[in-house]
Amino acid sequence: MNNTNKSSGEEIKILIVRLSAIGDVVHSLPILNAIKSKYPNSTIGWLVEDKAVDLIKNNPLIDNVHILQKAKWKKQKCLKNIKEFFALIKELRQKKYDIAIDLQELFKSGLMTFLSGSPRRIAHAKTREFADFFVNEKLKAHDIFDTERMIVDRYLEPARHLGANTDEVKFSLPPVPTEDKQHVESLLSDITKPIAILCPSTIWRTKHWIDEYWAVLLDELQNNFDVVFIGAPSDKELIERIVSHSKTKNYTSLVGKTSLLQLIEVFNRSELMVAPDTGPAHIADATGKPIIFTIFGSTAKNRSRPYGHKHMAFAADLACQPCFKRNCPRKDFNMECVRLITPDIILNAVKDKFTYPL
Repeated sequence: MNNTNKSSGEEIKILIVRLSAIGDVVHSLPILNAIKSKYPNSTIGWLVEDKAVDLIKNNPLIDNVHILQKAKWKKQKCLKNIKEFFALIKELRQKKYDIAIDLQELFKSGLMTFLSGSPRRIAHAKTREFADFFVNEKLKAHDIFDTERMIVDRYLEPARHLGANTDEVKFSLPPVPTEDKQHVESLLSDITKPIAILCPSTIWRTKHWIDEYWAVLLDELQNNFDVVFIGAPSDKELIERIVSHSKTKNYTSLVGKTSLLQLIEVFNRSELMVAPDTGPAHIADATGKPIIFTIFGSTAKNRSRPYGHKHMAFAADLACQPCFKRNCPRKDFNMECVRLITPDIILNAVKDKFTYPL
């Protein structure tokens, strides 16, 4: 352990560099509570890409939010991007951070950690893309894809390095504004039963569950729950395919109708959620409200499962699982890992968690 050489009561400025993705940003949030518990007078900044900024902006444990405008820069001219990039570097340096922590540990995050001007820069040794080249305090190396080690624990290691106690894993989310609560209230105005969230979509094809399996789940859960689908606008076709296999049309679709903050409010009103390893499932976990049933295809159950004993995670017992591949390499039984997790497995798990029959 390498402490800060400052007492817990002194002011210290710490920059967290975790740019993306949404799920990984959520997994990184417990470091805030750990640092603030050890250094309550600290100033914490967070550098994040625009896609995940709503999870960071107005977060009660974050003092400064720095935005890398990736989506915006893709749409505008190179010269303007360069100007705005250097303005961001100037903004970071003006804050005079004592410590910068690279939680992403890729080349781009390592470079930003270095350019922040922080005299102490922390990451693990032997990172991907030589990101540790940019830091001067290296934590003990271990495999970031260790299948038996929760990724949340890895992201807490820099806090332990700074002397913080990380026994309590606590997620900090921004408060939901009144207008967002009202929007969710209007979307769910016809709801009369406990809410079950179905979140079928994820970016990786190898994380997707089977369309027909989701339809069986819808048919069974709607007897005791109001089933609500969530997703991005691009997921509408997927939801249409799923419900085409269903016997019921008794569901509510919020696909393309909610922001990240509004999703937090939806989860606050929900009892259960079924999802693959995807960002919204991790946001739901951070709310502490619904019981989450997570289906793992190509990724590792014991690495990325929701944090806490009330949740359940499912993965097939196969030699090739997890493979961490975006496309299934098997020709004999493509996507066997998700096919083996049948709807009855999920439904029986739901029955074990809830007192009323399905």
